[in-house]
Amino acid sequence: MAEDSVRVSVVLPTRNRCNQLRRALASLEQQTYRHFETWVVDDASADETADLLRTETLRCCFPGLSRLFVLTNDQPCGAAASRNRALRKARGEYIAFLDDDDAWSPEYLERQVACLDARPEAIGSCANCEQVEGDGGVRVPDVEPLLDYPSQLVHLLTEAFVHSMSVFVCRRTAVESVGLMNEQLSIVHDWEWYARLMLNGGSIVTADGPPLVQRAGPGGLVTAHRDWYFEERHVIDSVSCMDRTVAKEQRKILAYRSLFFARTALRRGDYAFAARRAIESMLRTPVRTLKIAIRRILRNRMLDRAAAGSQLEDNAGHV
Repeated sequence: MAEDSVRVSVVLPTRNRCNQLRRALASLEQQTYRHFETWVVDDASADETADLLRTETLRCCFPGLSRLFVLTNDQPCGAAASRNRALRKARGEYIAFLDDDDAWSPEYLERQVACLDARPEAIGSCANCEQVEGDGGVRVPDVEPLLDYPSQLVHLLTEAFVHSMSVFVCRRTAVESVGLMNEQLSIVHDWEWYARLMLNGGSIVTADGPPLVQRAGPGGLVTAHRDWYFEERHVIDSVSCMDRTVAKEQRKILAYRSLFFARTALRRGDYAFAARRAIESMLRTPVRTLKIAIRRILRNRMLDRAAAGSQLEDNAGHV
């Protein structure tokens, strides 16, 4: 393959995160797989982002990113619109997404491309990741299914197993088939888009191995848990109208998501909203809600014990 050929288009929206963007771009420059282009979309940043994205600055700071293109929004348009603008320009066979506050390991694109090359039936691939918490600790999100599901789409809508666009690579043909992201959704436009990709046929596979992405904690949008909840409800209702299996499982999906938002609201001190969501889940599927709660508690204990054991091994190795 020619060195200047492009198989992957990287889509990277950014807004007012100049320092984090430097780290994201540095992780791109370090990729072992070189057949990619990058489309950075500056969503009308008001910090030093514009200075960083000047051609001469990029050439100086990131000389290894020769195929890097910058698009600038005159006014803030949001993440979905920014990603769509880059998608319209993308030339690659595969589309990879990177958030401005996340970073890829050097072998990320190499492993993702190899995974999709080996699985032609898959519409996309997601990688394992680790998440940096507010206290500086690192956590590997639990992506193992808590329950059994009749389809991968029901699994996606229930447990949202693709945690971030930064772990996702898809085929451009799939994008062309379903269209761009819904710009009316400010928080779950990615989740709704994955659902449309699945509705069009095909599956999402996982690139096996250790975490390939280091993610920041939840951003400002997804911390607005009330708006997040209502956007999700709208998406689930819409998908239920298009898929019989989802329609049949809708009550169970909504019960699981209500319990998820009860836990989320509780962690953020919104006790009234947490109580309403917990009651909502119990009223929909009382036995299943108790089953989910018990399994989640047991799973979390197991993960905590595993993390504690790993920490002890690390400490012993440094003695």
